[in-house]
Amino acid sequence: MFKLRKFGLLLTFILLLVSVVTACGSKNDNNASSGASPSASESASASAGASASSSASASSDAGATTKKVTDGMGREVEVPAKAERVVAISNFGDLLALGVKPVGTINYYLDKYKDEPEAVAGIESIGDQDADNEKVLAATPDLIIVSNYFKPEVVDALQKIAPTYATTFGRTPYEQLDDLAALLNVEDQKQAFLDGFKADAADAKEKLKGKIAEGEKVGILQFWSKKIYEHPTKVFTPLYEDIGFQPTEHVKTLTATTEVTQEAVPANVADADRLFIMVDGQADIDTYDSLKASAWKNIPAVQKNQVYLVDSGHWNDFSAAALQWQLRDVVKLLGK
Repeated sequence: MFKLRKFGLLLTFILLLVSVVTACGSKNDNNASSGASPSASESASASAGASASSSASASSDAGATTKKVTDGMGREVEVPAKAERVVAISNFGDLLALGVKPVGTINYYLDKYKDEPEAVAGIESIGDQDADNEKVLAATPDLIIVSNYFKPEVVDALQKIAPTYATTFGRTPYEQLDDLAALLNVEDQKQAFLDGFKADAADAKEKLKGKIAEGEKVGILQFWSKKIYEHPTKVFTPLYEDIGFQPTEHVKTLTATTEVTQEAVPANVADADRLFIMVDGQADIDTYDSLKASAWKNIPAVQKNQVYLVDSGHWNDFSAAALQWQLRDVVKLLGK
């Protein structure tokens, strides 16, 4: 299993290439397996079956300070009726979108906001890629958010610190927002985000008028560990559903993330007017530079200089934050 932040940058493909979700175990008795591993994955194929597996609908009396909810691990958990000190080991971007600023999270998430320091100002680091339980305890949370791919013993250890709720891995960002908004009683903030994103998408579309043609097709690739992967459209709804790009004929056939060879890419993206490539660092950029001068030099998007390198750390998050990052990047790159 890949370790640390690099594992998280695999986006959907690691868990889409296998049929069983596996989680990194705790490093030691003080460490909780973090959301840094498959957090981005949230596979399109998994989301259909996941929608009924957990619910934050509450069983509580009016005026009660706590409520009972069933989480993504099928556990009945008693949580605060209105949590005020949330530690996010998963779903960090979704919480920010809901206006809930966690008191603590792991560096895996904090690093994604290196260009938006105001968004994470005042949030404590509770570990690098894994949460250190002693740091979690020091943050004095009244609620801890994890994902249901965490090992039960890890969740049990966190539960001893504060009520711990497991979200359901495999849900779309919108489904995660529904679940967390119900859990945290922030339905108004959820609607505000949705309304704001809808307005941003409409603004993006307006800014791109005259920049892209009706019916333009885009291909999206991800470089990872000297391999290349393709993803189904579900992962990039801002491009396909909000801006209105069309998928390539090849992408239409994808139901799961798939590894592709360098040699197969030209045929797969032959009808793409534009190509977005997710990269993580200079090595990936160098790989593309080499390919565009050799094996990929006849790809139409390459010949038209319509290939755009984007940050895997943003595009891979499969969260409400990723929706915003994808939308903003497309406007920035194409709206010039």
